[in-house]
Amino acid sequence: MNTLYGSNPKHLKKHAKNLKRKQQKLSRKTKGSKTRHKARQMVVKVHGKIARVREDFLNKLFRKLVNENQVVVVENLAVKNMVKNHTLAKAISDAGWGKFCTMQVQS
Repeated sequence: MNTLYGSNPKHLKKHAKNLKRKQQKLSRKTKGSKTRHKARQMVVKVHGKIARVREDFLNKLFRKLVNENQVVVVENLAVKNMVKNHTLAKAISDAGWGKFCTMQVQS
């Protein structure tokens, strides 16, 4: 994302410690148990939080771009192919490029 409109906040990196801890707790539980189900729900909750925060940031950035500019041109990026590069995959996915490119102006 352009530095003029703010840098990438790296939501996954910010919540990585919490996610790691919850996933470790999940892996220690016995399969099929009630506590494993609860631990799994905690992991799902963290992933949901990351997704909501990321989407909120993208919506705010998109709205700011649309309000300040008459024309917004986005390069057609092959995000799916870019993610195949294992050194950049996590950063590209965390930035939410694919989601940003598919956003539309809603009246």
